[in-house]
Amino acid sequence: MDSEHTSFDVHGNRISGPTQFAGTQNNYYSASPASTPPPNTWTTVERADPLAFGVHRPRWQEGQQFLHPYVTRDVDARVRPLIARLRRTGGFLVLTGDSTAGKSRCAFEAMRAELVGCRVWAPPRTADLRPLASMDLPSVEGWALWLDDVEDYVRDDGLEPALLSGLVNQGVVILATLRDEQADRFQRRNSSRGSQEAPYASLTNLGARVLNMAEQIHLDRMWSRAELSRAKEVDDPGLEEALRHRGDYGIAEYLGAGPALLDEMNRACRAGGNQRGHAYVRAAVDLHRAGLLEIPFAAIEKLHLTYLKRIPGPRPEPAAEAFTWATRVHYGATGMINPVGVDSVAWKPFDYLVEHFSQGEQPVHRDTWDIVRRYVRHDLHLYLVGVLAAAFGEDDVAESIWCPLANSGNADALFRLALLRSRQGNPAESEALLHRAADLGHEDAPYGLGVLLRDQGRLQECEIQWQRAAVDGHAEAAYHLSRLMHDQGRNAESEMWLRAAAEHGLGEALHTLGVLLAQRKQYRESERWLWEAVHQRIDGAEEFLESVIRLREITQDVEDLRNEARNGDWDAAFALAELLTSLDELKEAEHWWHRAAHAGHSEAALRYGCLLSIVRGEHEVGEPWLRLAANSGNVEATYCLGLNLGMQKRMRESLQLITLAARDGHPDAVDHLRNGSNPS
Repeated sequence: MDSEHTSFDVHGNRISGPTQFAGTQNNYYSASPASTPPPNTWTTVERADPLAFGVHRPRWQEGQQFLHPYVTRDVDARVRPLIARLRRTGGFLVLTGDSTAGKSRCAFEAMRAELVGCRVWAPPRTADLRPLASMDLPSVEGWALWLDDVEDYVRDDGLEPALLSGLVNQGVVILATLRDEQADRFQRRNSSRGSQEAPYASLTNLGARVLNMAEQIHLDRMWSRAELSRAKEVDDPGLEEALRHRGDYGIAEYLGAGPALLDEMNRACRAGGNQRGHAYVRAAVDLHRAGLLEIPFAAIEKLHLTYLKRIPGPRPEPAAEAFTWATRVHYGATGMINPVGVDSVAWKPFDYLVEHFSQGEQPVHRDTWDIVRRYVRHDLHLYLVGVLAAAFGEDDVAESIWCPLANSGNADALFRLALLRSRQGNPAESEALLHRAADLGHEDAPYGLGVLLRDQGRLQECEIQWQRAAVDGHAEAAYHLSRLMHDQGRNAESEMWLRAAAEHGLGEALHTLGVLLAQRKQYRESERWLWEAVHQRIDGAEEFLESVIRLREITQDVEDLRNEARNGDWDAAFALAELLTSLDELKEAEHWWHRAAHAGHSEAALRYGCLLSIVRGEHEVGEPWLRLAANSGNVEATYCLGLNLGMQKRMRESLQLITLAARDGHPDAVDHLRNGSNPS
């Protein structure tokens, strides 16, 4: 029996298409990007449904609620005050962690506690977020944007720096979660100081730029002792079981049934198991990894045959049985494949399984790409599928996707195709494509063009392109323009562009500017930029910041001692000279040794006498200062005076003084006499 069906999912997506309800469900769908609902229709935080907002339903135990009582996490002490502050100022918070670390629950409970009375919208993953920029959001009410798995929203018509900045300026609180593997991909360009040697890798990395604008807090999947102790105090059968059986897993991970589901899936491919069901799940996982986030079942059914061929054994179970096994709720928590929306016309795999098969960059089967392309309706989505294909090393797939888009004037496709041509050793075609993309307004194209020109030694043309991009706010272009000008000795211009790059939050620029300012002894300003570099995990930034803080503290000590010395405190003058010596400021150190020695300070007289006699060889000039110190009973001065006189060939006096120092226990004087050394 067929029926024509049109409905909306929980996010507002329109889903339509014929649905067969006999045996296996073959669903054909088209999801148009959802329109942004008027702000006054957004739900209030108090009415927000945790499951609709991405909180995992836990495995069910008799006697428990549909969600376990929330156990306070250690990071709540940071998360909740931060959200309270962001309510007043606007801002962007990202909770990072493993798939089932408890990120969504932690963020949701913090939102319910700190954003009471606010309105919140959790947009569907296909939503065009650009209309948010022009929306009137009355300041009387608080506003929040909920982006669970924020990587799915990072794109030109989604979450990008300009939109994010505008929302924050309107006082919107953006709460997001991000799996560790995605955070690592976004931040990979900042993991090494040498990343600028391969600038193409991050040219269109919107994720890195978006993440740089966020307050980031990491949530560990393994619970601390304090968290486990708090969990033991909660009367809940599910938590009690998790505490008994968690083993090597985190509590939230166990409650979310992730490890148990993975184990059941792996066992299913054995003879007599759910072999076809296993193939369904593997197909759904690969389709999701290839960019089909809401999957029609027909796509799963088509691709699963590829995986089924790999499983040895007898005839697999019927399709209806396999479908039921793959989609039923296991352990009262979740299915391996779950419906998107209320009508089950699109599906997505459990994200714990996606994360497992994404570890180690396991490839997506080549058959996946043709199936994904068949169900993608929009150019932007198709372009992103090409990006994923390229990331998996399927350059031919990416090229076949981008070429038609480029021919139709798609600037993103032109840019990506240009990078591909460059890697293929075709710089001429790459340059032509970059010019076309730049003319169409692609923000990264002038920078990419500059890189290409630089590599060909065409530095004048390179500078023109980088300046064009830098003027438009491109941080990487400003940074590399700064380096180019520095190499040419144009230091003032170089610093201007370096500051521009740093102000846009580029990690390498933050670190470089901090180093430059420290070299000028502008330690406080240096600290400011280096703190930002540390926040972005730039290699070497934390160690350099620690050294700058020490230097700043020493500099403050120098200034305090200098003021005291000027007021006639000769102990301070001596200490100042010693500190200046450690900073290689020998000229000023000599000045203060001389002044303190002249005032009768014996230690200063010793240092000043040694400087004149031993360092400069001015033995006669140094003698009275050493004698002044020796007369005060300084044993070191007595020995040094003996050496000084020996250098002047006054051997009898020299021997007398060294013998006197030896009697007072000076070790070098004792060795001197024992070895019969000649003081001259």
